[in-house]
Amino acid sequence: MVSACRRPLPIRVTGLDETVRKGNVFAKWLGRKRSPRQVEIADLAPLATFAHAKRADLATLAMSARWIDIRPGVVDSALPDDQCLFLKRGSIQIQTATGYLLHLHADTAHARYPLPSHSAVVSLFAAEPCTLLAVAGPADKETKHQEIKPSRPNLTKDESEALTQLTKYFQTQHCELPSLPDLALKIGKAIDDPNNGNADIARMIQLDPALSARVVSVVNSAAFGGIQKITSIQHATTRLGRHKIRSLVYSCLLKSIFKISSESLKTRMEELWQHAVHVAALAYVLGRETPGIDPEQALLAGLIHDIGAVAVIGGINRYPILARRKVVLDYAIDSLRMDAGALTLKQWRLEEAFGDVVRHAFDWYRTGSAIPESIDVVLLARLHALVGTPGQDERPFIDAIPAYGKLARGELTPGHSLRLLDEAEADIREVRALIGGD
Repeated sequence: MVSACRRPLPIRVTGLDETVRKGNVFAKWLGRKRSPRQVEIADLAPLATFAHAKRADLATLAMSARWIDIRPGVVDSALPDDQCLFLKRGSIQIQTATGYLLHLHADTAHARYPLPSHSAVVSLFAAEPCTLLAVAGPADKETKHQEIKPSRPNLTKDESEALTQLTKYFQTQHCELPSLPDLALKIGKAIDDPNNGNADIARMIQLDPALSARVVSVVNSAAFGGIQKITSIQHATTRLGRHKIRSLVYSCLLKSIFKISSESLKTRMEELWQHAVHVAALAYVLGRETPGIDPEQALLAGLIHDIGAVAVIGGINRYPILARRKVVLDYAIDSLRMDAGALTLKQWRLEEAFGDVVRHAFDWYRTGSAIPESIDVVLLARLHALVGTPGQDERPFIDAIPAYGKLARGELTPGHSLRLLDEAEADIREVRALIGGD
């Protein structure tokens, strides 16, 4: 229930500086040099990536780390892409491939996170003399903070054999995975074709009158900012653009995937769907308040963050003995959801857009980079969704997870996030209804 969000989350308040500015400045790259100062453990310890590292590991990293001095101007591709880079002095402007512009200051909490990798950045501009700290390891390499692996329960011989077979099943090329509806695949293919305009995409959506009506209803809803009413899919596609339309179309069609014939597994699948819808609605509301986040993509990310569990439940339907005891069913899902989810996204050709969401949706301490991402919104949405559930006692402090520190840059303080979701309760209910939740 959304109203459960009124119950306070555990909080340790930390001060954050709102420094997001918009603009685009270019200048000439003037060069860089290595600073002679030795990197110390104290230089690494405050960084989010190494927050849980042992002192001995920090000492090893410090020995190979180095300083890079940047002169004012456009920073070229000469910066190393095989190391984590942190801004330790000065300020830089980062423009990402998605068009997001972040002005990063060394004296703010955001500078605790590494700069995004080369592939995610269009340009870096040093507004003043800067110093970067380069640490071994690529920027997109995650420090392993995955949740503790589930404890293996006492299994009978038949249960153990069935679990082994299920594990092997997901390692074959012929395992059955959740499939996107045919219409979603056709629309997705049309959107990916650069030769298709908005009118072509609209005509494809109009092949299903029910879907067309639903998308128009979503776009016109108060939750989605439908101030000026639209009357056609073509108008909706023009207003939102093809990528937002794809997210909405997929979100409207995904409910059909959360179905299963087994009576013993229907309840579990329905619970999974309702949880996905709840997380998706929270992610949308949080995403629209966060600069750099596409709220429609955050919505879809919330819906599919645990798509691996859907795949595993489908696989368990072939080995029903694994569903007879809840503790065994839980263990099977927890053990295989990540690999099954990655396989599903690969089949859907959404691995690039949502791979991080599936891989890290249960990794509270995933660091990422200084740029907010959909996975950050999903993690915070999951944290709020746990309020009032049996799993709430296992959640971390809200300001202890790295995702909070990045989203707070968009004025999302602990108290503000709770007030925001409380005030947006009507919007959250509306989003849940629009995408098929109860």
